[in-house]
Amino acid sequence: MDGTSLFYREVLTDTTCQEEWTEIQLNTGATQSTLQDIKVVEKAGGYCFKNVQLNHNRNRFIYWRTYQDILELSEVCLDFTLYKNNVRYKFSDTPVLNVSITEQDRYVTILVTTVCSLHHIHFPHPDTLADSGANNTNLQNGASNVQATSGGISIDFNESQTFSIFHDANNSFVRDPSSFYVIDTQNAATCAVPHAAISFLSPSGGEAYFALACQSELVLYIMNCETGHATSQPLKENNIMPRLFSNLKNAFTGKSDFSDANHANSLVFSYINGQIYLLALYRDDQLRVWSTTSFQCVSAIECVRDSSRARTQGPQLSALRKINDQSVCAFLSHATKSEFVCIDIHTDAGNSPGLNLIYRKNIPAPLLDLADFAVAESRIWALWTNAEGEFSISNYPLMRGLGISWTTVALEAPPDRYCISNEHSMDPREAYCNYIFQRGKFGREVIAKALFMFHRTNLRLESKHCTLPLLKDQVCQAVEDEIQNEVKEFDVTDDDYLEIATRQWERFYSCCEQYHLKSCQPSGLFILEPIDGLCLVKKNTFSLLRPCETLEHIMLVGEEVDINTVVSTYFAGNERVGEDLVILVSIVAQFERWLPDELKLDIDKRLYRLEMPNVFIAKLADDILAGDPDRELLPSTFLVWIRQKLQAINDMRMAMTLLLDSLRMDNGNPAGMQTNLGRATTQFLSSVGVLFGSHLGLSVLSETVRQITAIKYSICRNLLILQQILIDTYSLNVDMLETIRSHFMPDTTIFLQSYFVMGWIAGTPVNLSAAASLESSIQRLNLLQLTNGSGRIYSNGGKYHVSPLVRVFLNAKGLYTAVSLYADNFKSGENSSTWSNTLLPLTTIVSQLIWPVSFNFIFGEWLFGICQHIIIQDYVRLLSNWCEWNICSRQFVLAVSLLDCGESYKAYELFLQSAKGVLREQFLTDKILKGTPLAKRTEHLSMLGAKGGGGGDALDNNINNQVITQYYLKVIQLFEQHNALDHIISMAQVAIGLLEKSDPQLPMFQSIVFNNHLQLEHYEEAYHSLIYNAELSRRKDCLRQLVITLFNRKRLDLLMHFPYVGLHDEFENIVESRARSLVIDQNEVYDFLYAFHVNNGNMRKASAVMYEQAMRFQLESDTVVSMEKRCASLLVCINSLHLIDRRYRWIAKPVIGLDDAPPQPTPTSTHAVNDSSTLNCGPDIDVLREQVVVLEIKDIKRELLQTEALIRLADHRKDVQTFINAGPQELALILSGCGLYTAALKLANGCEISSLPIFDSLTGACVRITEEGPNEAWAWLQENDLADLPHRNKAADMAWSLLQKLIYDNELENSTRIRKSVVNKMLVLNAFVPQWLYNDYKKANCMELLHLFVKHSRLLEAAELAREMISAMLGAGSEYFSFKHAIAVTNQDMCMPVNTLDLLLYGLRLNADADIEYKQMLAELEDIIQTYIETAQRTAGDKIQMAFQKEQSSQRQQLSLA
Repeated sequence: MDGTSLFYREVLTDTTCQEEWTEIQLNTGATQSTLQDIKVVEKAGGYCFKNVQLNHNRNRFIYWRTYQDILELSEVCLDFTLYKNNVRYKFSDTPVLNVSITEQDRYVTILVTTVCSLHHIHFPHPDTLADSGANNTNLQNGASNVQATSGGISIDFNESQTFSIFHDANNSFVRDPSSFYVIDTQNAATCAVPHAAISFLSPSGGEAYFALACQSELVLYIMNCETGHATSQPLKENNIMPRLFSNLKNAFTGKSDFSDANHANSLVFSYINGQIYLLALYRDDQLRVWSTTSFQCVSAIECVRDSSRARTQGPQLSALRKINDQSVCAFLSHATKSEFVCIDIHTDAGNSPGLNLIYRKNIPAPLLDLADFAVAESRIWALWTNAEGEFSISNYPLMRGLGISWTTVALEAPPDRYCISNEHSMDPREAYCNYIFQRGKFGREVIAKALFMFHRTNLRLESKHCTLPLLKDQVCQAVEDEIQNEVKEFDVTDDDYLEIATRQWERFYSCCEQYHLKSCQPSGLFILEPIDGLCLVKKNTFSLLRPCETLEHIMLVGEEVDINTVVSTYFAGNERVGEDLVILVSIVAQFERWLPDELKLDIDKRLYRLEMPNVFIAKLADDILAGDPDRELLPSTFLVWIRQKLQAINDMRMAMTLLLDSLRMDNGNPAGMQTNLGRATTQFLSSVGVLFGSHLGLSVLSETVRQITAIKYSICRNLLILQQILIDTYSLNVDMLETIRSHFMPDTTIFLQSYFVMGWIAGTPVNLSAAASLESSIQRLNLLQLTNGSGRIYSNGGKYHVSPLVRVFLNAKGLYTAVSLYADNFKSGENSSTWSNTLLPLTTIVSQLIWPVSFNFIFGEWLFGICQHIIIQDYVRLLSNWCEWNICSRQFVLAVSLLDCGESYKAYELFLQSAKGVLREQFLTDKILKGTPLAKRTEHLSMLGAKGGGGGDALDNNINNQVITQYYLKVIQLFEQHNALDHIISMAQVAIGLLEKSDPQLPMFQSIVFNNHLQLEHYEEAYHSLIYNAELSRRKDCLRQLVITLFNRKRLDLLMHFPYVGLHDEFENIVESRARSLVIDQNEVYDFLYAFHVNNGNMRKASAVMYEQAMRFQLESDTVVSMEKRCASLLVCINSLHLIDRRYRWIAKPVIGLDDAPPQPTPTSTHAVNDSSTLNCGPDIDVLREQVVVLEIKDIKRELLQTEALIRLADHRKDVQTFINAGPQELALILSGCGLYTAALKLANGCEISSLPIFDSLTGACVRITEEGPNEAWAWLQENDLADLPHRNKAADMAWSLLQKLIYDNELENSTRIRKSVVNKMLVLNAFVPQWLYNDYKKANCMELLHLFVKHSRLLEAAELAREMISAMLGAGSEYFSFKHAIAVTNQDMCMPVNTLDLLLYGLRLNADADIEYKQMLAELEDIIQTYIETAQRTAGDKIQMAFQKEQSSQRQQLSLA
């Protein structure tokens, strides 16, 4: 320890998440009866590694504590976290007397002395671990590994370095017989038990020396470290005379206890001139030096100079500590006083084995009880306790220039329960939980023990297996149970309930406080000499003592400050101004002691509420000067005291200027505080390594920042009060008061607010579990390249529940930034590794990173990247009304936070306000222009502007607008992530107002306006937005999007009525494309398109649209619903075509398949086809696909009829899909087969195909109807049109009536095709022809009917018909036959079916012999035929005669005329 620091302060470390202990138990075989009543005082100590120039040794130390037979060892490193660093040894029933740690080249050896055993334990040295890691990673001297990452530079240690030296500790090694020696306890009943011990390892490491002090004996043990064998040697004087004279001396001096001369209280080893000596401090205050080689006393000295006076042993034992190998320090306790005596050891020049002990210094001790002390070259450090059990630490300098008195160290006060109720008016549960858990005041073990004590339950929680959230739930439940136990039998009011709840929570807090105070009770201390610090070991934890800054030192000491020492140390060369500054700060420090805690808390609350400090401080000064006796804020003589102090200040202006400069974190240049870290720093990081990078190191660094910030905040607050009082009381000259009012007070006000914000950062708790769960918000920022993913908060597997904000910042990003800035100073010179050169400068850099009054925005940028919205909003609020630096960046960060919290309206206003900072603040410039072409241009123009003094204003207006619009585009992307569409529109319209009409970005923003109007269902606004879009292609794209959206929203009315100025054809193409892209089953676009064309009077396009829809129904779907829709489409198409001019009543149908293709010439046609054209048929098919077929109305009607037929058929055939492509003829036959005769006839008539097969089928059905059941007959009859038929009771009658009606309706005039077919079918089926059909057919074509009878061998019926027919020819009933007149001279000639009659006669003759009826009919027929022949001959003769007569008459007329 170099001893340059004047004052030290305790820093509490966060040990709530220590690694678990490695438990090792060793049974030495001691005699139980001897050892069971031995009580040993709890002790603690430690060791700090020496070679701190190596990074893996820096800030690294071991501390230990003993209680009875348990030894706990912990290795700590503040730079990187060590794993498996805690080990606990239990020496069964053998209390531990002493522990010493020795550092060798490759090992760290721990020597442990118990009452009955000696142990030496080896562990690998950190250098050994680092060397093994360096062999694998090519690292030298333990330097850290620096790697470039996307987020900057990360510093990682290799795995072997992060392991503690205790990571391989196990049972096997300590149980090795060569590692321990058991002291012979056979004579334990007669020998005293050791009460003091010391151990030492020889420089070679081969031997270990152990000295044990018993009641009247001092024994030295020398152990061979390789074999474990030890030899013992009692150390006593062989000459009787010195003992005799010493007893006489004691008698003369009043000492009657002769055993004091042999009772050693404390022991140390020393290595001098290659020899090992044992120094023993005896109860009689003698210090003797024993040689470990001759085992003789080589020198002795009386530690008390005035040995002639009688002395009474004090209540405390004397103790001896080694300063170095040539000096020791003894603590002597007497009844009247206590003192420290420093003694130097000099070699005797005349006799080389001899040593001389010489007094160096005698130091009176305070009137306190000494608990432990340690000595270094520069100071004595002592741990004291008073009668109330309160501990304190003080030091006394042993070097010049550090003072001449005891200096008390500033220890941290225990938690104050009284600040809980006054802090916030809230529920007791919330208030106490926030204090106990959120602020990390108590460890998990303390809370678990307090819970067990409070609840008195048999179930005890293990703190190492219980997380803080679970522990919090258990505590709340336990307190609530106690509350309910009190109120369950009474009806209590709300106030009574709150009182009971407060009392129970106070009771639980009291339990926590008791265990906390017990766990924080110091056990010992040791000096961290290489790093200028001290470690205070407590029962369950440890804390560190660090050097203080100048202002911190003066504030903590106050009026008791040693001005000369402080000025000579800190202000060398400027002593006069330094003395003035010390006096001024001492006045400010006195205010800190005067001001009540309630007043300080009130000022804090006012600052948190953003009240202006100059206003409420002025009011406070008025209250102070008013001197109200009921509310005395300061002592009544404070003003006199202040004026007396002011008289000692020579230059107030210079003193106050120096004080404000010391408080100013930006070094007077806020604009220069930039942290643009590049690769140039990387090479220095490898040599600096990670400073305070472990969890413990971060806690030390963050706590130091908090402490120094709190001190400087107090200075600013008290200085502002002092300045106001000086102005109000006119305590200085007018010029000085005006300087204070116009210059110093504004700066002090700004500093007060700045340090308050820094204190808020240092003390605000962050829930790590909740902070690590905001991944979605961080990912949204990453997508927009607003963050790079670095600096995130991780929950560390639940180990750390709550941490201060500044510690979280350091762990995530701040430490790397601070170390990088520190490395710039490190490279300029060789700095030592003491905390004055590492911890304090690093604390200053961290404070600068969170200092609000600068261009530096590292902390704000980190907050922005982790999305801690509550913290962001509070941070920006605290800076909102006074800090002008980075105001636009803070507004942007706050806007993003509010947007993520759903407050988009507030965010919108802030985004507009922060737009002007894009060109002026580095944070916004980096976030908005990063990766854009504007980045380099803006940087170049900014540099030119900076040279001209204009900064961002030097940019031309065009670039300015482009940058602003780029900002608006980024903001729009943020709004899009949160679906704040209305604000996107507003922001885009603002950007449009900045852009010129020719700007290429203008259509983009216009499209943004359109898209968001569309999403908000502002369809008319969206239409107008797309119409005014400056780019045609974007207009078309927007129109397509509008059309699709309106179709999806079923807002066809708007689509119908928009005018589509200049986009009419594009609109039709879009709708047609959409119609064709959608499946036809659920496609309403064709209907809309038809309505659109009808609305515009374009019936031709309307008909084409409907036919296309019908065609797609045919091709793409085979369901009945599709058929019905196709039928409706064809009907609409036909209707539309009828409304068109006759010249345009046609539709061009594309050729879909070969069936639709026009006929192609065959090889036999007149145009010969060569072989090549026949083989190469591919191009012909392509030609077919490009052709179209012209369809007229009649063609469409045929398709309609076919579709209707399929629909009817679908009700009777499940396999109707197989007939979709069937022709009309086939389809008509299928319909007939299903009994759908009217539908089949309709199809046949419409398609102009023969209906005879249909009548054949119907005739067959009528003939067979008598054979069918009535239900079956009526079933198919009802499928036909029976409305115009008279009702018949019998199905057969209805069937014949249907046949009759259909024959009458479908038979053409002068045609008997249908009747012939029907009669023919009947005759085939050997059925009788109905009379109505017989008469009708006879009247229409009797000869054809006769032929059918004859053809089907119906001879009797044919003969009857022939007889009637011939009779009619002869004049008997000719009106009932197809001829209208009989044979007569005046009538026309008649035809006689001679061949048919011949066939008939022939048939009758064949059957005449077998059947009399045939014979009779034959005779009758022959008779009437003979009659007809005769009549015909006669009539023919008459006609000839008449014709001749007419001819003659005609000739006579001609002759007469001639």
